[in-house]
Order: sequence, then structure tokens, then C-alpha cells
Amino acid sequence: MKIKCPAGTFEVPEEFTLREMKTIKNVSGLLPGQIEEALEQGYTGVVTALVVVAANRGGKRITEDMVLDWTLSDIEFLPDEEEQPKGKKKQDPTKA
Repeated sequence: MKIKCPAGTFEVPEEFTLREMKTIKNVSGLLPGQIEEALEQGYTGVVTALVVVAANRGGKRITEDMVLDWTLSDIEFLPDEEEQPKGKKKQDPTKA
């Protein structure tokens, strides 16, 4: 999965480092097993955390404060090409 935001488009890691997990916990308050459900429910804390982690992993240093100034419509989750069913519209997990 990729995240498209005002800072660019970044790959969301399939596996997080311990430092990245600490960032996710500090920003969102979530434990690793809670991330998927929180995304499905559109929890903005995990959206913010994943943007920060994905951008930092991609070499773009952004902070939680920067992301908090964006709207949810500024952030789009893009499925991997092989995950995208042909003929189906992309779904944004932040939209309930």
C-alpha cells in the first residue's frame, strides 16, 4: 500500500522497525495489533502516524505537526497494483 499526501507518495512498510513502532505508538496510542482495525475505522491518529513513518522511510523528514495541518482529503491510501481489482474503484480506508 502507498500513501499519497502533500509531501509526496510513499510506500507503507510491510514490517515496521522498533523505532517506527514507537513513533506509531507515540502518535496514535495504538499497539501493532490495533493498526488494521483503526485504519478500517478511519482513526486519524493512525493515519497521521503512518504518513510520518512512510514519509520518513522514503527519505522525506516530516513531523506529526506538519501532517496535522492537512485535511483527510489531502491523504490518499493507494493499494498495490496487484491488490487493485480490475474495474473496481479505489477505496480509501479513512472514509467510513
